[in-house]
Amino acid sequence: MRLALFTVLCAVALTGCQTTGSISKKTADAELSQSDRLVKLAGDIESRGEHDTAMALYARAAAMPESSAAANVKAGDAYLRFGYVDEAMTQYKGALVKSPNNGQAMLGLGSALIESGDLSAGIRALSEAAPIVNTSRAYNWLGVAQTMAGLTGEAQSTFTTALKLEPGDLDLQTNLALAAALEGNASVALPIAERVVASGRVQLRHKNNIVIVYGLLGQDDLVKSAPPTGLSSKEIASLLARCREIRAMGSVKAKAAALGSMTA
Repeated sequence: MRLALFTVLCAVALTGCQTTGSISKKTADAELSQSDRLVKLAGDIESRGEHDTAMALYARAAAMPESSAAANVKAGDAYLRFGYVDEAMTQYKGALVKSPNNGQAMLGLGSALIESGDLSAGIRALSEAAPIVNTSRAYNWLGVAQTMAGLTGEAQSTFTTALKLEPGDLDLQTNLALAAALEGNASVALPIAERVVASGRVQLRHKNNIVIVYGLLGQDDLVKSAPPTGLSSKEIASLLARCREIRAMGSVKAKAAALGSMTA
């Protein structure tokens, strides 16, 4: 990895001496710092599947004196993609030292904390990040984390906010239905489930989760009377059986923990 890193670093240094084919590209390259060039190169290398070298480059870029918070976020994202949760958290915290209100860094840190098993701290970080980033994706992550923690009321509110930003997103609609179904709120969950199933864009993962919605609400007969195409009878029966076990659990939090293993 050291040899590969040395080679690509030399390549970065040489790029400033090579003649480019366009003035605009020359101008853009001139405006990039060495850290920015490394981040760009790391992205190109990662796209070719050379993950170890890319990760080393991201880390190198973030460690440079002139590096921005964005470089730390890129490094953190890479570490998180490759499963290095502790290293990812270090990079996100480094970004927040440079830019305390950096929403992307908070979002990444929240995700890393959840991956590490600290759900409460992760939710706190995501709750602060989502309004700053203000994307449906950010609110979706927060809503999923709240659902996992059994905070189904808060999760429904979060998913509703996300849907205002992306009204037609079937993943958001399905997640809202799941959160409502966990607490037995059929008046919210069932109309959403019906809309998702009727959509021309519904995919197998949506159908799988809608079966779970019906199962959590004890509406097994509705599924059996019109089983979704793409799921076998055995798969549907297994999902409904697991939902019956979840319904028998005492608390919403326990149900949410069990649901996580079905919808991950």
